[in-house]
Amino acid sequence: MDTNNQITKTQLPPHQDFNFLKDEAIDYIQNHIGTEWTNFNPSDPGMTILDQVCYALTELGYCIDFSIPDILTDSTGKMEIENQFYLPYKILTTSPYTIDDYKKYIIDGIEEVYNAEIVTYNDNLPPFSRVYQVYLYINPDITDSIQRDTICKSSFYYLNQSRNIGELFNMPIALQPQNCLIGGKIEIEKDADEQAILLELQDKIRTYIFPKITQVNYDALKEDGYNAAEIYDGPYLKNGWILSESIVDKKDTLKTIDLIPVIESVAGIISVSGIQLYQNNNHVQALQSTISQIIAIDILASYGEKKLLLISNGKEVQTDGLSPLQINLSKYQETAISLNNKPATKLPKSSFRDINSYYSIQNTFPQQYGIGDDKIEDDSDPIQVAQSRQLKGYLTLFDQVLANQFSQLANVSKLFSFTNSVCGSPSDKDAFYALKDKYEKKHLEYPVPYKMFSPSYFYQSLYNVPHIKPLLKNNNVFEYTYGDETKKELKEKSWLEYQQDPYNAYIFGMMKIMEEEDVNFERRNTILDHLLARHGESPKVIDAIIAGTIYTGNKKKDQIILKSLYLQNLDLLTYNRIKACNFLTASKITPTHNLNIKNDHYDYINENTSDFIFKSEHLNKKEKLSKTDFSNFSGFELKLNLLFGLKNIYNNFITAQFEASQHSIEDQLNANKTIQKVYWFKEKRKGSIFIETSILLNQLKYNIEIVKQSDSLNYTIQNIDFQSLTNINYILNSLNKTVLDTQFQNGYLEFASEKYLIASGDSQTVTTPDYTKSKLSDYAFRITVSSGNGITTINDELFKKNAILLFPDFIPELQTPEFKKRLKLFLSICLPTNIKCECLFVTTQELETLIPNYSNWHDSLRFKNTQDLFNKQENDLETANPEISSVNLTNSLTSILETKNGRNK
Repeated sequence: MDTNNQITKTQLPPHQDFNFLKDEAIDYIQNHIGTEWTNFNPSDPGMTILDQVCYALTELGYCIDFSIPDILTDSTGKMEIENQFYLPYKILTTSPYTIDDYKKYIIDGIEEVYNAEIVTYNDNLPPFSRVYQVYLYINPDITDSIQRDTICKSSFYYLNQSRNIGELFNMPIALQPQNCLIGGKIEIEKDADEQAILLELQDKIRTYIFPKITQVNYDALKEDGYNAAEIYDGPYLKNGWILSESIVDKKDTLKTIDLIPVIESVAGIISVSGIQLYQNNNHVQALQSTISQIIAIDILASYGEKKLLLISNGKEVQTDGLSPLQINLSKYQETAISLNNKPATKLPKSSFRDINSYYSIQNTFPQQYGIGDDKIEDDSDPIQVAQSRQLKGYLTLFDQVLANQFSQLANVSKLFSFTNSVCGSPSDKDAFYALKDKYEKKHLEYPVPYKMFSPSYFYQSLYNVPHIKPLLKNNNVFEYTYGDETKKELKEKSWLEYQQDPYNAYIFGMMKIMEEEDVNFERRNTILDHLLARHGESPKVIDAIIAGTIYTGNKKKDQIILKSLYLQNLDLLTYNRIKACNFLTASKITPTHNLNIKNDHYDYINENTSDFIFKSEHLNKKEKLSKTDFSNFSGFELKLNLLFGLKNIYNNFITAQFEASQHSIEDQLNANKTIQKVYWFKEKRKGSIFIETSILLNQLKYNIEIVKQSDSLNYTIQNIDFQSLTNINYILNSLNKTVLDTQFQNGYLEFASEKYLIASGDSQTVTTPDYTKSKLSDYAFRITVSSGNGITTINDELFKKNAILLFPDFIPELQTPEFKKRLKLFLSICLPTNIKCECLFVTTQELETLIPNYSNWHDSLRFKNTQDLFNKQENDLETANPEISSVNLTNSLTSILETKNGRNK
């Protein structure tokens, strides 16, 4: 059979079509050159030059059409994505924020936790706003109380790693099983496996009451039609994704009508009849559990006690036919297959294209032009040599422009990088260092070779163009000798040294003329604005916040530095945008007197500049945030320090203090004290003190007085901690009058098996406004703080704020209207709307007590491991006892608030 083979001619895109480019060029020439050039035949030298340029442009057009992955792939075959893109799991996820987020987070993080219920104490009193009580559904096989308590403590530790600003977690409570039985008759198929049926029935009933959450891998979700926004919505999970729709509430009431469809759904069951429910050995109409309990229907026990009967082929299946040892619940208890949740989005395949390599158009000219490797020799007729070099000089201009275009394309990864590039000719810099050994790289003959600040145009040398040396300025600068080199050896040596000189007239001149500084800064700012917008950040808002932040004194340059630093840390800052510090594991900040502060200070401020070149790479390392930073500080504090450049503000103040003349010993001592305080702010607190008042309340002890308007008794519970207080507040607002009356008659209030003893006494009718009315009864209660000297109350002005932000008031840059305007904008944007934050500027005298009180309080909250949660062992009483340190800090803050004046507004 004959095969008709054909070659189909396809139209090339214009930038790869030689004929199109040449026609466009000729058309342009004809329209602009007039009668000066009329011969457009191939024999004309001008047409030959045009042909070579057009061929070179088609190669550039071919490279431009490479895929982005190929363009970003380096010579090792690795795609350059670091500081180019954030993978979806890094930039689309966020620390837990909603109740469902926290459920996913704790189920994923603690292996023994199958599910969780979370109650928010956001009732009638502001101090209880955003207090979470977590109830854990722990693997039913784990019955040891010590082991269950350990899981609760581990969960508490884990939850506090992702605690949000203004929120608190009470110690989680393990759901206590309410063992129940069911009775009735279940007819099964003739050849059905009784064990399998009982096992599946147990599984389905447990799942119906409160399911064990399963995690799903990325590929499975994509196959089910979920998009990236849905998959990555919420916190990053280590063991697979959890769909929000799989998060359901625990069922606390279960009736017969609820169970029948569940039983009938089991494979092998034909019918069900006469279902009865048993709780506490009593027949009941509905099974009940409280918020801290979970209904646990024991199918095996129901079957073993002959309450539940299996009927097969009209006959009862005997219990003896089933060995208890043969029945296991592995199907239910089996941990889901490990879902390796490494970056789910696979990087596309790519190839290294070596785009930067440029082949000169001078290599492709006919031999008679004498400009390629077969050039006219230097000892030829001078006129011929001059003509050859004249043409080479003319063509070299085209070569340089074309080579720079290839270099620009090859360095797209640097152009759109979050980091600022430090070299406009990376290929020449690499060639320079390639000939250096380890010692020479550290002790360079030339300072900052090829270095410049954030170039946006890239270029490369033409040293590989045939016989280019005579055309380069000062090319003979190294043609000297102290030895017996031959003329040829001297020529080769001088040419090599010229190429190795990063400041030779050619390459250094190229660096200077590529772009003017103002144009460069404008272009780089525009690119960074594009990158910010790509990640959902408003460039105008960022510009408004960073206006006035100084690194170099050049406004545009400082914008570039700050935007670059922000983009490099954007993944962690956005993930932890509302996350608070983890006060349980934060590093100690006890102030110490630094005797070498002057030397340390000057070493620090001189690190950013070398030979008048700003060291972007060094600054990037210093300002790169780590996960540890988000343990020691909230995301809010770290973002504030970064965008406002608080370190630089404090450094400038310290420098001014050192340089100011001190006329007396007393002035010197005062200046040194001030410097130590500012240094502590800079080194220990990232420039500010941020205090969540809820954590202060969390460490205090309380008395609660409860009265009933209709009788003459009052009740008191004294010296309880904050978690107990929140629990009692929940009891008083969630139980009705009848239940409360019973508990008061019994002499205690009960919450999740915890009994709070009450003392009763005579009382008058209460009309004072500081009593809070119970929601479901006629009881009212009042909370007072028992810690300290008794002057602190829960209704103090301090506790009406969710957070306090403090700065020194003696630093001039922090007192300007512009700074306060920027700070107000930042607070409105970066803090959740439910967080009321007051900003205070504190005097030197106030800092004398505030800094040590704050440091003691901060360090008292720490613990070394989960066993130390309630058994902190420290030598210093103030850092050992959070209650004492909280009282001291509360007194300091209250004093500052009471004496504040116009400087704090």
